[in-house]
Amino acid sequence: MKLGEAIPIFRDYRKKLVDETRNLVKKRDAAQKNFEITGEQHFADEAASLQLSVEQTDEEFKKNQEILDSLAEQHCLAWNAEVARQVSDPETGYAATLGKILTTVARMCAGDKVPYSDEKKVLEYDSEMYARAKQAQMIMAALKEKQKEYDSLWDDEEETNKYDPQKAADEAEANIDISCIPDTDIDLSSEAVTSDLQL
Repeated sequence: MKLGEAIPIFRDYRKKLVDETRNLVKKRDAAQKNFEITGEQHFADEAASLQLSVEQTDEEFKKNQEILDSLAEQHCLAWNAEVARQVSDPETGYAATLGKILTTVARMCAGDKVPYSDEKKVLEYDSEMYARAKQAQMIMAALKEKQKEYDSLWDDEEETNKYDPQKAADEAEANIDISCIPDTDIDLSSEAVTSDLQL
């Protein structure tokens, strides 16, 4: 099972457990209050059985939370691994991007024409560096008889194939025991618990 599938299942189950605990506590408190008012033993028995249900639900919540914490940690590790992979990629990583930016600046300083998309990358990286390179480009272009014209250093594919650490983390396999996956059809309601106890 993938992390992107497992995490929502356990989060939904956690929400159900919280809602169920609240319902059980309200019913337990009501039963205790009825016992105090009437003194009838069946209200005390009902309050005791509801207390057991609250404790059972609380234990289930703690187990679920431990698994959810583990899944969140796995997701974070997968995310960080994808970011590290992208940064260190020789084709698209930080060093490659910086090299392309500096090459574009050198071409501009030589007075040559570079595509606007490349100039924009320099501007996004460092606006002051871009302003100085643009000034040098104008000065050198006035001194040159013929300007070289360059193609873009960035491929169009790079823009469309940007890395996505969220997707990579969601697609990573969850390292959990399949038996730990909650059966969301389990009825933890107090009616089901009290009917089980009365049998």
